[in-house]
Amino acid sequence: MGGLGSGNWYRWDKKTTAEEVHRVDIRYLKKQGYLVSGYSGWLRWSCGGEETGSIKFQVESDCLVLIYRSRVAGGEWVDIRETVWFDRTPCNYGGERLWLSCPDCGKRVAVLYGHGPRFLCRHCHGLPYGSQNETRLDRMHRKARKIRKRLGASDDQIVWEKPKGMHWKTFDRLMEQEAAVDSTMDLEIVKKMGVFERLGWL
Repeated sequence: MGGLGSGNWYRWDKKTTAEEVHRVDIRYLKKQGYLVSGYSGWLRWSCGGEETGSIKFQVESDCLVLIYRSRVAGGEWVDIRETVWFDRTPCNYGGERLWLSCPDCGKRVAVLYGHGPRFLCRHCHGLPYGSQNETRLDRMHRKARKIRKRLGASDDQIVWEKPKGMHWKTFDRLMEQEAAVDSTMDLEIVKKMGVFERLGWL
């Protein structure tokens, strides 16, 4: 399989999305057992095996304190100590659920996003979700990656044989779907390049 779009990610006028920035997720903190008053530790983020950022945090009875350095306008580094207050809501069967209050607007959220010098909610940063920022071509790429994952192949691999344990009927169906998606992506890319318009076909 392969064509104009195979193995590449084409985006025009790309806007930063919520999935592309560093995040502080209270669900992760709870799962790791960090939400104990007096606990302190580090949150670290990585991409491709390389660390892309880290911040220190301290847990208190009513808040989470984020301690880190950030580059501000002018390129200077500043020390930041941000207090994020907890909010609590009762659960249906007893107990309570813990939330984070956005340091800017006070909105009750599960995740704060590090876009710029502060960790704020998605709305304060104006960050869309990736799915909200997708073009038709983006959706096709996502669909193609999903199909190729089921076929046991990466974005730039050609599928030569059926994965072990997969029925032939399923394999043939996925191969047909991948071919159809590839053709659609090629057509979308050609449209964006303006080839059809110049030839007078559209």
